[in-house]
Amino acid sequence: MTSAAGTGDDTSDRNEVEVVVLEARAVDEMVGKIRAASDAPSAADAVAAWRAEHPRADATPEGHDHAVVGATLMYLHDAPDGMLVPHAVYPDGTEKIYTDAAHADAVY
Repeated sequence: MTSAAGTGDDTSDRNEVEVVVLEARAVDEMVGKIRAASDAPSAADAVAAWRAEHPRADATPEGHDHAVVGATLMYLHDAPDGMLVPHAVYPDGTEKIYTDAAHADAVY
């Protein structure tokens, strides 16, 4: 499931969002890894540097537990039922949202 989100008619102002459906166990593992990465002492500095370098790609103010993994900004978002939803934002502005089948419609 992919969608273009953004403002204006210029496609460079649009972010592609893909919902990736995984087993619930895999989503839980991603949540744990993102939380561990965000707890690292250098995580806040890495996130600030990533945001400064990729301002058009960063549309994540509502998320929490931000961390940079490789070249990707990862964070968690709360689903309406309290499930934690992992997100990955790439330098080109594309984003992937990871969820299980039971929550796929709710996170999109």
